Amino acid sequence: MISYPFTPEDAQKTFEKETTPVEYNVSDFGTGFKDENLPYMAIEYLTNNQDFPADENYNPKQDPQIQPYNDFYDHFMFSKSAAETTSIISKLDQQAETNYASPWYHLGRVTGAFLDPSSLLLFTKVGQSAKLFGTAFAAEEIAKQNIDPVRDDSYVPWTVAGGYGLPYVINKMAKGNVSAATHQKIIKSDESFHAPPKQITQQIYEDGKFINPNERPTTGSVGAAANETKIKATPLEEFQGEKFVKSNLGVFGEDGPWTNVFRVTKAVSKNARTMIADILDTPLLKLKNTKEYGFKATDPSIEVQLRMREVGSIEAMKDIKEQYMKYISRVQGSHPKTEIGLNMHNIMNSQMSLAQFSREVTLTRLKGMQNDIPEIAQAARVTQDKVYGPIGKEMQELGIRKLPIERELNFWKGTMDTMKKKGETSKSFKSKVDGTTSQYSATEIRNKIAKLEERLKSSDGLIKDYVNIIYNKTNIDKNKELFKNIIREDLIKRGKYINEKKLNTLADDLAGHFPFQRFEKTKYTDDVKDLLFERYAFNRPRYARATRARELNLLPETQVKLLENDFMVSDIFSLMKTYYRQVTPDILFTKKYGDPNGLGYKYIDEAQSMTFPGLYQVAEEYNVKAFMAKNKTQKAKIMAERNKVLEDLEAGIELVRGTYGLPADPHAWTSRAMRTMKHYNALTMLTGFFAAVADVPRTVMTSGIQRGFKTQFEMWGDMLSNKNRGIFKAGKKEAQSFAEAVDMVTGQRAMLFSDIGDMFGMSSKVEGMMGKAANFNFMYINMMSRWTEFMKSAASVTIGSRILEDSIKWSKGTLSDKFKTKLAASGIDEEVAKRIAKMHESHGTKTTHNFMANTVEWTDDLAKQRFGAALNKDINITIVTPGKGDTPLFMNYELASTIVQFKKFAMASTQRMLMRGMQEKDMDFLFGSMLLMGSGMLVDSVYTTFRFDKDYSKKSLTAKLLAAFDRSGLGGIFVDVNRSIEALTDNRIGIAPLMGEGKPYGSSMKSKVGLLGPSASQIYNIFDIMYDVGGKSYNHYTARNVRRLIPFQNVWYLDWLFDDLEKGLRFK
Repeated sequence: MISYPFTPEDAQKTFEKETTPVEYNVSDFGTGFKDENLPYMAIEYLTNNQDFPADENYNPKQDPQIQPYNDFYDHFMFSKSAAETTSIISKLDQQAETNYASPWYHLGRVTGAFLDPSSLLLFTKVGQSAKLFGTAFAAEEIAKQNIDPVRDDSYVPWTVAGGYGLPYVINKMAKGNVSAATHQKIIKSDESFHAPPKQITQQIYEDGKFINPNERPTTGSVGAAANETKIKATPLEEFQGEKFVKSNLGVFGEDGPWTNVFRVTKAVSKNARTMIADILDTPLLKLKNTKEYGFKATDPSIEVQLRMREVGSIEAMKDIKEQYMKYISRVQGSHPKTEIGLNMHNIMNSQMSLAQFSREVTLTRLKGMQNDIPEIAQAARVTQDKVYGPIGKEMQELGIRKLPIERELNFWKGTMDTMKKKGETSKSFKSKVDGTTSQYSATEIRNKIAKLEERLKSSDGLIKDYVNIIYNKTNIDKNKELFKNIIREDLIKRGKYINEKKLNTLADDLAGHFPFQRFEKTKYTDDVKDLLFERYAFNRPRYARATRARELNLLPETQVKLLENDFMVSDIFSLMKTYYRQVTPDILFTKKYGDPNGLGYKYIDEAQSMTFPGLYQVAEEYNVKAFMAKNKTQKAKIMAERNKVLEDLEAGIELVRGTYGLPADPHAWTSRAMRTMKHYNALTMLTGFFAAVADVPRTVMTSGIQRGFKTQFEMWGDMLSNKNRGIFKAGKKEAQSFAEAVDMVTGQRAMLFSDIGDMFGMSSKVEGMMGKAANFNFMYINMMSRWTEFMKSAASVTIGSRILEDSIKWSKGTLSDKFKTKLAASGIDEEVAKRIAKMHESHGTKTTHNFMANTVEWTDDLAKQRFGAALNKDINITIVTPGKGDTPLFMNYELASTIVQFKKFAMASTQRMLMRGMQEKDMDFLFGSMLLMGSGMLVDSVYTTFRFDKDYSKKSLTAKLLAAFDRSGLGGIFVDVNRSIEALTDNRIGIAPLMGEGKPYGSSMKSKVGLLGPSASQIYNIFDIMYDVGGKSYNHYTARNVRRLIPFQNVWYLDWLFDDLEKGLRFK
């Protein structure tokens, strides 16, 4: 029935509409979702709803604007004014434009309904009750009817029927007319998490013998760090316990092949699973951390231990700066009070700069710790007491310098004995590492043996006043003759002669020396043991150059000459940092596996009493499995997995060393160009700390929302009312004692965020300047380092308090399973929790809501180390800091890292924020996600209003929510993937078009080129400017492109300054 005159024009429009082919658009999905999802409807209602004042004389029946809508009069019955009627008409018109025939629309409605609060109740006990669920379902529909005045009221009876009937049907399916087999399939996923491991009868091979996988060991566990729990796990429980708790992301999460940690954790080798967990840190929960596996702790990884051990070099750096301040005070009568004041002093003052002071400290070490300036002499002693002395002593005790020499010496002696028995005069070797063939005569082998014996003898004892040498290639290339003369004089003094040809070769080798050795991939064969051992025999070992006894033992006076002529790096800060990062991994790997390469020598030599299984044992386990294979196909599959697992484990070792992905020649111009470009991108593109505002809600959501708010509010109240800021300072002190919240010294998180290293540039002036500029930017311009240090200190307050409080509760038997799992994932089991509780009772303090450890007074070393490791790990999960195992291996290669620069943070967020939250699936994560969305919305509103000079209120609700989600970090790398898809498809495919936000548009070539990384975008930008200037088409777009090339232009609080500069560039 038509209630108004129907004209010929109307007939024509109807005909055209009916004969026009129907087009379905993915944007219909968003429309359907908006029409059905209650949370979205409620937010939109609260955001956009207008309050219409009642008009006592208003009668909707007499309102002429309703006449065309008489068929829908029921929608206007309760209208109180003409304005309200106009609003309802507007909604009806919008409804008329909806494409109800589109399958996308109906998919959107189904999705919206599925994500309604009542639908989520189906997965709880409430969902099993028809009465409770039906009431909730009906109440939800009534709420929708009240929010949307044009919603069809015929939905109400259908909703009530479904709400009360659905639980009955589900209960019937789960308990009634369903076979037992089908029922088991339904609950299979639940069993995989909640049920203990199933018993198996087949024996497994472990430690050289076949054992029952279900039998619990009666003696102490293997290795030095035996499990603290009283009940030992069976081999099968240990094997299955290394799996990750499901995040339900499937192949897009822990079930995917994205990282070497994910891959090895799915391996069939128990030793491999254990080894990767011991090497690389993971933020994810493991099955062994849960109740069903006895809350077994994930031991601190070598990666975490390496971070914690850096505290010595960090304290040394602080002490050296303190000595420098004392020197300035003594000479000038005063000194700068702040770090930035110190930097300004170095630029403007004629007194000795910090760089010169650092150089003098290095010279003092080479001159027997003697210096007429007392502050320099004391600074040199600090480097010995806190860095070189302790590390050198530990190296000596472990025999790290001797071990590789002894192995290589034994190899050549064995080769010589074999040659004598066979009457051979030479021996050829075809390397299994790179396939090259080398031939050695008997004389050459005897010379090798003699040199190795000499090196072995010289490796005894510590080298007094040792300084690790880093050669300055740029300066050597400029004055190679002087460099060669200094080396020649040194050799003559020690009674050694070298001809010119060999001297040139030696000079080139030293000039091209790099502190870290490039990782070479191993080509595995059946004889894996010989293959891994070959790295020693043919001078391809993977251990720090600083630990090797050199054949070229330069005299101290020679090193002084090299340093004075700038042929050596003289900055004591860089030298200490490099020495620590070179040598400490060797110490940790040797302690764990008996050798610095993680091969597992001593596990064999010392009857498994002191160390853990290494690469040898993993290879042996696979070899036995292959031997027991039923057919050739199964054997080939096992061997293929073995090779991939060994590659991933070796990669893990190299990631800890910082050598995975190093270029063949770090001094090549291409390598320098890419590193310099990454520094430049950091200077021109990063916005600064405001982009990390999401760190604030993270401090309260990872330790429990209620506890998080209580501890943080008390801390902030104390900071505002107490000048001493006792709670904050206590948290910061604890964090710094375990090498966290030290970003103003190391700048580590900012460099990881930008994917730039601090080990390059020491021998290149340009790179060194770019590195210093980037570091200055992070500390004082965009203030990322300052922000990170503050947020990690604040997070330390809450996290440290949680660890202490939960340890006390566990010791008393009152801790919930949820927080037991959290502690276990951080390396604390029940026994360790009791020891931590005891230490806090003796030495700690408590305020109203905060527990403070005061670990400096603790006498239980194990409790202290486990508390520190848990604090260090959880701070890096809370204030998202990329770990070495968080990213795919390819991202560590030079070219790939340039393309994916700035993406490591997104990869880390995926695991540390999204996946960890989806593992826990609790209200803390849900409420925390809301806080993160709120922080993302805050950042977006500030950027929109002040940076882009647009009205934020004019953004649609969908656009606001999408932008908030993007800036919250919750989506991790998936946000970047979605953004790339939208750019490539001109916004035709992606989340925004799916939600009906943004119409298809033609994206610029620049945005597509930008998918190749920020460096590609910058290069395209430069060519774009050149094209505009050359073609005399310079305009405001050109001015914007010029601005984008200027350092600091993207720092949010400097935006006004660069806006004015950009306007000045628009001279046409």
